Amino acid sequence: MFVREAEFKDYSKIAQLHTKNWQQAYQGILDNQYLEERLSVDHQAVWQTRLTQPSLNQGVLLLEEGDNLCGFVCLYGNHSFEHGTMIDNLHIADGYRGQGLGKKLMFEAAKWARKHFDDVGMYLEVLTKNEPAKAFYDSIDGIDAGEVIWKAPCGSQVPCHTMTWSSPSMLLEKTT
Repeated sequence: MFVREAEFKDYSKIAQLHTKNWQQAYQGILDNQYLEERLSVDHQAVWQTRLTQPSLNQGVLLLEEGDNLCGFVCLYGNHSFEHGTMIDNLHIADGYRGQGLGKKLMFEAAKWARKHFDDVGMYLEVLTKNEPAKAFYDSIDGIDAGEVIWKAPCGSQVPCHTMTWSSPSMLLEKTT
Protein backbone atom coordinates (compact mmCIF):
# COMPACT_ATOMS: atom_id res chain seq x y z
CA MET A 1 0.00 0.00 0.00
CA PHE A 2 1.13 3.50 -0.68
CA VAL A 3 -0.01 7.05 0.09
CA ARG A 4 -0.06 9.81 -2.49
CA GLU A 5 -1.66 13.19 -3.07
CA ALA A 6 -4.91 13.13 -5.00
CA GLU A 7 -5.10 14.37 -8.58
CA PHE A 8 -8.09 15.45 -10.64
CA LYS A 9 -8.38 12.00 -12.24
CA ASP A 10 -9.15 10.58 -8.76
CA TYR A 11 -12.33 12.57 -8.14
CA SER A 12 -14.76 9.84 -9.24
CA LYS A 13 -13.33 7.04 -7.11
CA ILE A 14 -13.06 9.39 -4.11
CA ALA A 15 -16.69 10.43 -4.59
CA GLN A 16 -17.80 6.79 -4.88
CA LEU A 17 -16.06 5.78 -1.64
CA HIS A 18 -17.32 8.90 0.14
CA THR A 19 -20.89 8.16 -1.01
CA LYS A 20 -20.81 4.47 -0.11
CA ASN A 21 -19.48 5.19 3.38
CA TRP A 22 -22.10 7.86 4.05
CA GLN A 23 -24.86 5.53 2.84
CA GLN A 24 -23.65 2.88 5.29
CA ALA A 25 -22.78 5.03 8.30
CA TYR A 26 -25.52 7.65 8.10
CA GLN A 27 -28.63 5.49 7.49
CA GLY A 28 -31.23 6.72 9.94
CA ILE A 29 -29.14 9.80 10.74
CA LEU A 30 -29.48 11.71 7.46
CA ASP A 31 -32.54 11.73 5.21
CA ASN A 32 -32.67 8.31 3.52
CA GLN A 33 -34.08 9.71 0.27
CA TYR A 34 -31.14 12.11 0.07
CA LEU A 35 -28.66 9.29 0.74
CA GLU A 36 -30.14 7.12 -2.01
CA GLU A 37 -31.10 9.65 -4.67
CA ARG A 38 -28.94 12.78 -4.49
CA LEU A 39 -25.82 12.01 -2.49
CA SER A 40 -23.82 10.46 -5.32
CA VAL A 41 -24.36 13.43 -7.64
CA ASP A 42 -23.52 15.87 -4.82
CA HIS A 43 -20.29 14.06 -3.96
CA GLN A 44 -19.22 13.87 -7.62
CA ALA A 45 -19.64 17.66 -7.87
CA VAL A 46 -17.86 18.29 -4.55
CA TRP A 47 -14.81 16.23 -5.51
CA GLN A 48 -14.63 17.61 -9.05
CA THR A 49 -14.55 21.09 -7.55
CA ARG A 50 -12.11 20.24 -4.78
CA LEU A 51 -9.65 18.70 -7.21
CA THR A 52 -9.96 21.24 -10.04
CA GLN A 53 -10.04 24.36 -7.87
CA PRO A 54 -8.35 23.36 -4.61
CA SER A 55 -8.09 25.83 -1.78
CA LEU A 56 -4.52 26.85 -1.05
CA ASN A 57 -4.81 25.18 2.37
CA GLN A 58 -6.32 21.90 1.09
CA GLY A 59 -4.65 18.51 1.17
CA VAL A 60 -6.19 15.25 -0.09
CA LEU A 61 -4.22 12.07 0.52
CA LEU A 62 -5.09 8.67 -0.92
CA LEU A 63 -4.16 5.26 0.40
CA GLU A 64 -4.03 2.76 -2.45
CA GLU A 65 -3.20 -0.86 -3.09
CA GLY A 66 -2.57 -1.26 -6.80
CA ASP A 67 -5.51 0.45 -8.50
CA ASN A 68 -7.78 0.07 -5.45
CA LEU A 69 -8.62 3.09 -3.33
CA CYS A 70 -8.37 1.79 0.23
CA GLY A 71 -9.08 5.13 1.88
CA PHE A 72 -8.57 8.86 1.80
CA VAL A 73 -8.29 11.88 4.05
CA CYS A 74 -9.02 15.52 3.19
CA LEU A 75 -7.63 18.39 5.28
CA TYR A 76 -7.87 22.16 5.38
CA GLY A 77 -4.86 23.73 7.05
CA ASN A 78 -5.43 26.40 9.67
CA HIS A 79 -9.16 26.31 8.92
CA SER A 80 -10.30 27.42 12.38
CA PHE A 81 -8.81 30.12 14.57
CA GLU A 82 -9.81 28.11 17.65
CA HIS A 83 -8.89 24.55 16.60
CA GLY A 84 -6.48 24.83 13.64
CA THR A 85 -6.32 22.35 10.76
CA MET A 86 -9.58 20.58 9.98
CA ILE A 87 -9.71 16.94 8.99
CA ASP A 88 -12.78 17.21 6.78
CA ASN A 89 -13.02 13.61 5.63
CA LEU A 90 -11.51 10.30 6.64
CA HIS A 91 -12.87 7.24 4.86
CA ILE A 92 -11.75 3.63 4.61
CA ALA A 93 -13.20 1.24 2.01
CA ASP A 94 -15.27 -1.72 3.20
CA GLY A 95 -12.82 -4.54 2.61
CA TYR A 96 -9.98 -2.64 4.29
CA ARG A 97 -11.51 -1.71 7.65
CA GLY A 98 -10.05 -3.13 10.83
CA GLN A 99 -6.50 -3.21 9.44
CA GLY A 100 -5.19 0.00 10.99
CA LEU A 101 -5.63 2.06 7.83
CA GLY A 102 -7.62 4.80 9.55
CA LYS A 103 -4.74 5.23 11.95
CA LYS A 104 -2.29 5.23 9.05
CA LEU A 105 -4.23 7.97 7.26
CA MET A 106 -4.47 10.04 10.46
CA PHE A 107 -0.68 9.68 10.75
CA GLU A 108 -0.27 10.89 7.15
CA ALA A 109 -2.69 13.76 7.82
CA ALA A 110 -0.64 14.80 10.85
CA LYS A 111 2.58 14.65 8.78
CA TRP A 112 0.96 16.86 6.13
CA ALA A 113 -0.26 19.32 8.77
CA ARG A 114 3.12 19.40 10.52
CA LYS A 115 4.82 20.20 7.21
CA HIS A 116 2.40 22.98 6.21
CA PHE A 117 0.69 24.25 9.41
CA ASP A 118 2.81 23.09 12.34
CA ASP A 119 1.94 25.94 14.69
CA VAL A 120 -1.79 25.13 15.07
CA GLY A 121 -3.85 22.25 16.40
CA MET A 122 -5.94 19.73 14.49
CA TYR A 123 -9.60 18.85 14.72
CA LEU A 124 -12.54 17.13 13.11
CA GLU A 125 -16.26 16.86 13.66
CA VAL A 126 -17.84 13.43 14.12
CA LEU A 127 -21.56 12.72 14.18
CA THR A 128 -22.73 11.97 17.69
CA LYS A 129 -24.54 8.83 16.50
CA ASN A 130 -21.49 7.54 14.60
CA GLU A 131 -20.29 5.41 17.50
CA PRO A 132 -17.56 3.45 15.65
CA ALA A 133 -15.93 6.67 14.45
CA LYS A 134 -16.17 8.27 17.89
CA ALA A 135 -14.54 5.19 19.44
CA PHE A 136 -11.72 5.37 16.87
CA TYR A 137 -10.98 9.04 17.62
CA ASP A 138 -11.09 8.30 21.35
CA SER A 139 -8.53 5.51 20.79
CA ILE A 140 -6.05 8.03 19.36
CA ASP A 141 -6.67 10.45 22.24
CA GLY A 142 -8.90 12.97 20.51
CA ILE A 143 -10.17 15.47 23.08
CA ASP A 144 -13.92 16.15 22.91
CA ALA A 145 -14.20 19.95 22.69
CA GLY A 146 -17.99 19.90 22.75
CA GLU A 147 -21.07 19.48 20.66
CA VAL A 148 -21.93 21.47 17.55
CA ILE A 149 -24.82 21.22 15.10
CA TRP A 150 -24.00 20.34 11.51
CA LYS A 151 -26.34 21.63 8.84
CA ALA A 152 -26.23 18.59 6.55
CA PRO A 153 -26.68 18.98 2.78
CA CYS A 154 -30.07 17.24 3.00
CA GLY A 155 -31.35 19.98 5.31
CA SER A 156 -31.06 17.97 8.54
CA GLN A 157 -29.48 19.47 11.61
CA VAL A 158 -27.26 16.80 13.10
CA PRO A 159 -25.43 16.84 16.47
CA CYS A 160 -21.67 16.36 16.17
CA HIS A 161 -18.71 16.40 18.51
CA THR A 162 -15.55 18.36 17.82
CA MET A 163 -12.52 16.17 18.48
CA THR A 164 -9.19 17.99 18.84
CA TRP A 165 -5.46 17.40 19.08
CA SER A 166 -3.23 20.20 20.35
CA SER A 167 -0.75 19.91 17.46
CA PRO A 168 0.15 17.77 14.46
CA SER A 169 3.03 16.38 16.52
CA MET A 170 0.60 15.24 19.22
CA LEU A 171 -1.49 13.38 16.63
CA LEU A 172 1.66 11.88 15.10
CA GLU A 173 2.63 10.57 18.52
CA LYS A 174 -0.80 8.97 19.01
CA THR A 175 -0.85 7.28 15.59
CA THR A 176 2.64 5.70 15.48
